[in-house]
Amino acid sequence: MALSRDKNSNELHGSVDNCNHTNFSQIIPENDPPNNHSLNQHEKSEILLDPTLDYISQYLLEDDIDEKINNYQEAALRDMEKPFYDILGQKYPPPQDHQFVSKQSRVNPNFTIFILEDQAGPSFSESLKQHPCIEDLLPATEFQRGVEEGLKFLPNHNRLSINLEVSNLSLNPTKKCDSNSLEFRLGEEKESNLLNKSKGKKNTNDADLDISEGRNYKIPMAFSEETIRDEMFDKILLNHGKKCRKEEISSLREMKELETNSYSEYQNCQHDHIKLIERLTSCAEAISVNDNKIACELIKQIRKEASPIGDGIQRLACIVVDGLEARLAGTGSAVYRQFVTRQVPTIDYLKAYHICMLVSPVMRVSYHFANESILSAIGNATEIHVVDFGITYGFQWPSLIQSLAKRKGGPPKLRITGVDLPQPGFNPTERINKTGRRLEDYAQSFGVPFEYQGIASQWESICIDDLSINDGEVLIVNSMYSLDRVRDEPLLERNNPRNKFLGLIQEAKPKVFIQGIFNLSLSPFFITRFRKVLLHYSRFFDMLDASVPRHSKHRQLMERDLLGPSIINLIACEGSDLVIPETYKQWHMRNLQTGFEQLPIGPNLLKECNKIVRNGYNEGFFIEEDCNWFLQGWKGNIMYAISLWKPKVE
Repeated sequence: MALSRDKNSNELHGSVDNCNHTNFSQIIPENDPPNNHSLNQHEKSEILLDPTLDYISQYLLEDDIDEKINNYQEAALRDMEKPFYDILGQKYPPPQDHQFVSKQSRVNPNFTIFILEDQAGPSFSESLKQHPCIEDLLPATEFQRGVEEGLKFLPNHNRLSINLEVSNLSLNPTKKCDSNSLEFRLGEEKESNLLNKSKGKKNTNDADLDISEGRNYKIPMAFSEETIRDEMFDKILLNHGKKCRKEEISSLREMKELETNSYSEYQNCQHDHIKLIERLTSCAEAISVNDNKIACELIKQIRKEASPIGDGIQRLACIVVDGLEARLAGTGSAVYRQFVTRQVPTIDYLKAYHICMLVSPVMRVSYHFANESILSAIGNATEIHVVDFGITYGFQWPSLIQSLAKRKGGPPKLRITGVDLPQPGFNPTERINKTGRRLEDYAQSFGVPFEYQGIASQWESICIDDLSINDGEVLIVNSMYSLDRVRDEPLLERNNPRNKFLGLIQEAKPKVFIQGIFNLSLSPFFITRFRKVLLHYSRFFDMLDASVPRHSKHRQLMERDLLGPSIINLIACEGSDLVIPETYKQWHMRNLQTGFEQLPIGPNLLKECNKIVRNGYNEGFFIEEDCNWFLQGWKGNIMYAISLWKPKVE
């Protein structure tokens, strides 16, 4: 008898297990006639196995389906347990009252608010037991099970307490936190974040950085009204700033001498540069072997010794450690994009450019070399089209417009196509369009017919039709120290981005292609590349430290916005995002293989540039010529190179 009942109960249990896919409209309410409770197991199974369509209709219409499922599961459990009680000779406990909830009975819609007290107060389950109305409506086991499930979603008692001081919500505004302890806590939190990000987890910070970066630039865009041109622009950009150069150079030298005297005591007790460089190298080595703990410790030590207003090595370390931290966290590409696309106000960039012109002859000599080469190439042409890859703010061209206005026979018609990377935000061409309006203002003031076109795109994706080249015009292609933005993929030949860029220029058939590059050769291996980056860029910071006061905010802008992107890219990026520069000899071979021939440099032009360098600049600067490449450098190291090219005529 027991075995038979067990079999029946198992069959019933098997049907109940599939009750989630059956019809529960035949629920036996509590107030139904008594004979309904006497249904045998076969009848109950038939009730549970109603057709699927009936189940779907009831499921869509009834809102108490979950309660009915739980009730039938409870009934099936009792049917399974009762045979075992019979075998043991024990009396099966009677069922609880109010096991089933009637369709007509509804819970009172009034809500009861439970106050969660921390540790000292009653627990959540004890608070619920004070409300018997809920226990009456549900079975005891279901009620207890619901309480247990609900407790899983509640915080523990420790999290219910709020530390107002830690959360910066203290009601006492006069009480201040200890800065040392706060710095220590922030350092620990930062270190833990670095360790978590470097354990191979999927990093979503790139998208977050892009979103926040876009928001930062989108908000002020609608309200920014920068000056297109004023007296300061004319003073700095026309004639390469010759008018104000002598007075301001002497002023900078006086400030530098005063600063040197005030820093004499500091220089005697300053940290050892060799130790700082060793820490930077050791940190890079730890990151390369995935020793994240040591890398985090070294980053903390480096940040204590680095300073954005210190000497050249300290300032370089501030940017290098940012690159190391980004590499450790796996956010190198996102940080690099932030550096490249950061929008600097034009007036601030102009002042930084002016200081660069005062203390270094590099940009002044480069623009003079390029503009004189253009004037020599166009001759007496009536229409000129200049395509400038990397136009940014267009500071090179007001001086050319001024020279064209003085040409015998009247100025020619000038077209400039400015190519630059798109900017983040709603208007990716905002900066390049402002540059066009500024150049148009200069052309109008000098009486030069002018036309401008701006292209915001990746350079290797530009086609010949985008340049809008007209017949009868003299085409000049100019790229001054911007080719490091074009990636190099040595494994690709035809689709190599740099070869595609040179192929575009060759297809355009310019009268002259002016190419200015940073002279640097790096290894694709990280540690070797890192050491070379430290050595190479320390020369730039040393060059600025020799002439510019340390507290100059425009010097900081030059270091972070002109040199910073390349440093971050070479340290923090890998793969397709890594842009490795090349020496002038490597570019020479690439140009010849692509189908260019080199043009000679006029001897008079070399003499003029040499005269500019010797006119009041630091003795560490030098210029020389090698294989028709115009070279500039600092203290014996070649840092910049310019040459003139044209497509071969077959």
